[in-house]
Amino acid sequence: MRRLLLVGLLLLSATSCDESGDGPDADSGTVAGTLTPFRSNEQSSEGGVSRATHLPFGKGVLARLKEQLRGTKELRVRRAALEQTDPGLPIIPAPLGPPPLARVPQEDATIPGDVVVRFEESGVSPERVLSATALPGYRAVHKGYASEHLHLVGFEAEDGHAVTAGETRELVSRLAAVPGVRFTDRNLRMYKTAVPDDKGYGLQWHYPTINLPAAWDIESGADGVVVAVIDTGIVSHPDLNAHVVQGYDMIADPTNAGDGNGRDPNPLDEGGDEPQGGSSWHGSHVAGTVAAVTNNGTGVAGVAWNAQLLPVRVLGTKGGNSFDIAAAIAWATGGTVPGISQSPARAAKVVNMSLGGTAPPQALYQDAIDAAVARGAIIVVAAGNENVDASNSTPCNQENVICVGSTGLSGRRSSFSNYGARVDVVASGGEMREDLNGDGYADGVLSTVLDDNRQPAYAFSQGTSMASPHVAGVVALMAATAAKLTADLTSAQAESALKATATPIPAAQCTGGCGAGLINAQAALRRIQSTDPSLELPKLSVSTTTLFFQQSATQQLTLSNVGGNQGGNLVVTATVSGPQQSAVTFPGGSTKTVPAFGSTALDVAVNTAGLTDGDYVVTLNLVGSGAAGSATVALKIGVGSSSDLDAVVAFVWQDAVSGEWEAADEAITVARASRGYAYSLALAPRTYYVLATIDDDEDGELFEDGERTGFWRNIDSFEPLDVETGASTPNISFDLLPLAPIDDDPTLDVGASCGGDFDCPGGFCNTNFPGGYCSLVCNAAACPTGSKCYVVSTSGLKNCLDSCSREVGTGRGDCRSGYLCYSDGTGSGFCQPSCIGTGLSCSSPATCRSDGFCR
Repeated sequence: MRRLLLVGLLLLSATSCDESGDGPDADSGTVAGTLTPFRSNEQSSEGGVSRATHLPFGKGVLARLKEQLRGTKELRVRRAALEQTDPGLPIIPAPLGPPPLARVPQEDATIPGDVVVRFEESGVSPERVLSATALPGYRAVHKGYASEHLHLVGFEAEDGHAVTAGETRELVSRLAAVPGVRFTDRNLRMYKTAVPDDKGYGLQWHYPTINLPAAWDIESGADGVVVAVIDTGIVSHPDLNAHVVQGYDMIADPTNAGDGNGRDPNPLDEGGDEPQGGSSWHGSHVAGTVAAVTNNGTGVAGVAWNAQLLPVRVLGTKGGNSFDIAAAIAWATGGTVPGISQSPARAAKVVNMSLGGTAPPQALYQDAIDAAVARGAIIVVAAGNENVDASNSTPCNQENVICVGSTGLSGRRSSFSNYGARVDVVASGGEMREDLNGDGYADGVLSTVLDDNRQPAYAFSQGTSMASPHVAGVVALMAATAAKLTADLTSAQAESALKATATPIPAAQCTGGCGAGLINAQAALRRIQSTDPSLELPKLSVSTTTLFFQQSATQQLTLSNVGGNQGGNLVVTATVSGPQQSAVTFPGGSTKTVPAFGSTALDVAVNTAGLTDGDYVVTLNLVGSGAAGSATVALKIGVGSSSDLDAVVAFVWQDAVSGEWEAADEAITVARASRGYAYSLALAPRTYYVLATIDDDEDGELFEDGERTGFWRNIDSFEPLDVETGASTPNISFDLLPLAPIDDDPTLDVGASCGGDFDCPGGFCNTNFPGGYCSLVCNAAACPTGSKCYVVSTSGLKNCLDSCSREVGTGRGDCRSGYLCYSDGTGSGFCQPSCIGTGLSCSSPATCRSDGFCR
């Protein structure tokens, strides 16, 4: 297996690298911070989901750093008294399973031929019911009673055709006019609370926290609603493809686009948006939360099950710009962008922008947003991940947008989330330093990505980027609900409904302000639906069935009333049971009142004082008033030494001339567990990238699968750090999360881009080809699958070249961007660079033709 190594590690002595010594040199700057390692109380045994996180570097970069750091002093990290667990999150194979078995949408839940008839008179006989409801062309049968007034009549067509749901609605309408009948209705097939059968759904804790499963009982499909994802583009993924409609690449700068051209109709995420070719697949992760294919027995669930995804690519290898983003807003929502003749097949009703920058509100953005809203669009924007007031985070700070902050499973504002008056609502965006439900996985948002081999996979991530698509998906459900009432949901209505139904977050849980609070999906849909709560009984729902406490702490449990009654409220009483029940208290009281279709937080505190080391479970019992039901929550309590393994912090940089990654003894330190993982280091002035890890298995190999790893600023934003002479830079603090399990034993990918031989395991990098080209001398060796052996020189030297089978001799075909499929005379071909603009010349007598081929 290929291990991602920064060093071997061969770092410095634990007694020499973190001591102040004689103090920093006069020409150095000081960097300080605190790391927060992930902790879990158990190793997950649930398979079928992918990685916690990954390092945002291209293949080979860390291996190169390892070689460059050979000779540094060996690091002796002390053994922890507390044994660490290794979550070992496996990658899901590409899910190519059966077609979706979608839950029947509400409008199609009509049982064909069944009509409920409510008579004014009680005790009407079946004979009289059939006489009163007789209709030409149909045979009727009395199918039973629901009360002395309510009757069920079944209709069959006399000509033998199957009665349809639409036909049944007509029967309901016609029978409503029968004298003596108070009302008629359809007989709807009911289901238990909508729970998708996707294998990863059980790990999507972020859906119950916003009361989404109950909302799915009102509207799950969002059929026909188009959600534009303005982001890094989209990848081919079995859990996305069925919902993706033709989008656009709006990046005008070819050097940023990474696909060799400017704007074009191909929104494919080319990757390479992180240092040295690493790829975030950010847009695909966002898209999966909005509308991954759901109820198909595999992968993950999306918020809006059948919404259409309109990918618009605006973020490339160098980020994006506001002009392209403004153009994307206009194009996606049905506006005109001169020079682009292709329009969306259907304009987006909802726009998600999990992007932004630091700036005051921009007239450019506002102009595009106002025009989009005037066309009927609703725009949802991430608040940003800098842990600052969002007033200077754009486009969150624009008018006519719904700005979304992030919370974790605890209900608290995520440590990274921006806050303040510009934030309208918050949603679940993760807090991956935590495992508050004790399932062994970091509390991140699970969604669709590619793995390091560019194969379909799933990953946990965190950020307001992950919170925003939850809101966009719920808005899509709201729009679908409104459409069934023949109404068009406006931006103002959507924002008002979300705010009016949100669960407020106390100031102690959200310093700086979290807007109206945590969205309540079911309540928002009910508000759009204008359903009378008196028509339903109260029903208790909880956000999680387990809470994990590492030592003494207070956590929040969200209680939801997914029904209502005449009074509109549900009263919930909390008690605890078990040998250690005295360790649990309720600081805010043990009785909570939950409004109809609303949510309330219950504070649960654990005090481990007096408990011996070990693991405990206390049962939290929740009982709702009347027939509202009950629930139990397992409170898992871990008591023991807080000792842990030390962490290694490395500051690495790129040589300005060679592009090689560098590191040195003086740029590596140890953050000691005994000091709360605080560190401080004097560094030479330059631009660094900061990484840290814990050698959890204590084998001297760092950055291995499952080992806790992190980088500045966070996993949603890998940023450089400028160190200046004499300057002190505090708060370079970040989380350490279990590193993704990936393929430790890569095979050679012939034709892949490369910067050196280290990127081509077992082969070499042909740097004469643009972007590098991995190959293998095949005079005495077989070529890997997907490539063939060709003579490449007059001396008889043979190399493996990437095979292609489409557009042979006429175009790019199966080849990567900038390469063409040359015919080898067998009906297939091999991938080589275009001869136009690459500096490569054609061998005489061939010349470079206008299509890029040498002929």
